[in-house]
Amino acid sequence: MQPRAVLTRLMDGEDKETLGELIFWNGLERIFECKTLELEDKGNANRISRIPQGSYWCAPRYSERHSFHFHVLDVEGRTLILIHAGNRYTNTEGCILVGEYFSHVDDDGILDVGNSRNTLARMTQLFPEGFRIYIVDMDK
Repeated sequence: MQPRAVLTRLMDGEDKETLGELIFWNGLERIFECKTLELEDKGNANRISRIPQGSYWCAPRYSERHSFHFHVLDVEGRTLILIHAGNRYTNTEGCILVGEYFSHVDDDGILDVGNSRNTLARMTQLFPEGFRIYIVDMDK
């Protein structure tokens, strides 16, 4: 059985970012969870907006810049949406950042995600074939 993941967007923060929780399921068993950070909703605009809620396939991918990560496929109107490591909203251009917890990693007063590289490494280890993600907006 392929794992499935549900990303629940919990809140917009400071008109710059969206915080969420990503839970992976195998049947009825919760097998992994982490926090997410995306840009705010700007109508799916390229490089400045999070992607729309919906269902997407996430394929494993490697690049020099991000090492091992996931590629979110078939996002209407967008290309190269990734799930990759990063801590701050300035580390994403419309992609999804993952981390173990929310924290302040700098002095800007805006929440970030912490332990991102280790979280992503665990995900790539647990889901080497990829997964289906369901994104749900709960922030409005």
